[in-house]
Amino acid sequence: MLPGIIGVVLLLFAGVGVYSGAPLWLIGGHFLIGVGLLLYAGVTSLGDLRSAFGRDATRRGLRFGGNALTQMLALSLILGLIAYLSVRNPVRWDLTEGSVHTLTQATLDLLSQVPEAQPIEVYAFFGPGSEADARRIFDRYEHASERFVVVYHDPYRRPALAESFDVDRNGVIIVCAGPCESTVASARVAEASEQELTRAIRSVISTRRKVYFSTGHGEAALDDDGARGFSRVSLFLKDENIEVAPILLAELPDVPDDADAVVIGGPDHSFLDRELDTLDRYLRAGGSVFVLSEPIVVSKLEALVEGWGIELGDNVIVDQTIDLFAGPKLGVQAVVTSYGFHPATEKMQGLATMFRLARSVRPVSGGSADVVELAKSGARGWAESDVEQFSKPRPMVELNPEVDIVGPVSLAVARTFEVVADSGDEAGETPREGRLIVVGDSDFARNGMVSSAANADLFINMVTWLIGEEAFITVDRKLPRASSAQMTTAQVATFRYLSLFALPELILFWAIVNWWRRRE
Repeated sequence: MLPGIIGVVLLLFAGVGVYSGAPLWLIGGHFLIGVGLLLYAGVTSLGDLRSAFGRDATRRGLRFGGNALTQMLALSLILGLIAYLSVRNPVRWDLTEGSVHTLTQATLDLLSQVPEAQPIEVYAFFGPGSEADARRIFDRYEHASERFVVVYHDPYRRPALAESFDVDRNGVIIVCAGPCESTVASARVAEASEQELTRAIRSVISTRRKVYFSTGHGEAALDDDGARGFSRVSLFLKDENIEVAPILLAELPDVPDDADAVVIGGPDHSFLDRELDTLDRYLRAGGSVFVLSEPIVVSKLEALVEGWGIELGDNVIVDQTIDLFAGPKLGVQAVVTSYGFHPATEKMQGLATMFRLARSVRPVSGGSADVVELAKSGARGWAESDVEQFSKPRPMVELNPEVDIVGPVSLAVARTFEVVADSGDEAGETPREGRLIVVGDSDFARNGMVSSAANADLFINMVTWLIGEEAFITVDRKLPRASSAQMTTAQVATFRYLSLFALPELILFWAIVNWWRRRE
């Protein structure tokens, strides 16, 4: 009876598999096995096999008892060996959905940068019994790196030590580069969390940098909490030990000397000629410039960037997106998974970033060979040259290879400028170079999109390279992420097959097996 029921189920799901897009071999296997089981059930009757084992109850009981004892002893031995090996070779598993008990890759990368000769020492001032939560966090750091050491102190039993570190309450954490009682570089942490501890470690092992964000031309503002603002990237950069500040180039003869980079965040008005001259002098003298330029906007940056060997296209990138139920469709939101070989993007491989209403950015034909294309759109997209269509309520676009750029389309590039050393430079000093990154979109870094996919990592890594901190380029930071997933056509098909075919079939088989066991 049971083979017949299973055969009917297999034939049923062979039909479901045709609709759900299951692999052909799986559909054929279901059909053949189902037919075979139905034939078997039709010509065979099931016997009561249990009667064959009921002739000698005593011997059977002894045999079962001996087997149970042997199994118990074997299980005890196996568990003992596992316990011994686990103590000798500890391994941790984090089965939580958000990996809340595991340090992020960014923190692990940072710990690897801690100098061996100057390990991180932490003074944790906690009263008796109040350090349990903090100890869980510290244990993860100590397990990940031998260069991270925590020393616990009771501020009430050691008031002199607490006073020397200006500790006036329970729960204060002091992070130091080297021994705390002799070091100068230290940071205070008010909360035992990965984000705060990692920020403190970064601040004591690296030099604080300063990045200016241009204003006066409709750029995204650092203090704007709306979807179009830059308040989130401002906080993210502060976590990287980078100070941010606005700058109005029209009021200054030159970029300030303390600037490690200047960011131009999506202007929608034109720059003055003298502002463009200031940026050009700054870059060619060894400065770093980060240009985020929107399409369908006249800002005069196009001519300046062209002089730097980079072409900002007068177009809009159209890319193919996947809707779970509607299938492939065209849109102006480009999903990037292809990155160039460059320090700013070397750790982005395999990650997705999202751009909205972007323009193409390419090296000028016949220009410098040191221009690197950092990010490219999908192969099914293109750069649409008829930009007037995008001002209409329902734009109608179609690929025209004669005037459009066929995908994949580059939308971000980087370049370095060699700076000739002058007589005032000290002997042996590292030669300076100007650094430039141009991206054909600013939306990917604004509040509305920066937490999507790996956008924040890409933006921060670009800034990190511009300021010369390549050693701290990383991914998987402790940043808020939007709960979204970008899926390819094959992934959508797999999802549909699993949800409509595999999972229902497993549930039904489980129900049949349980029903049969209860019936018997």
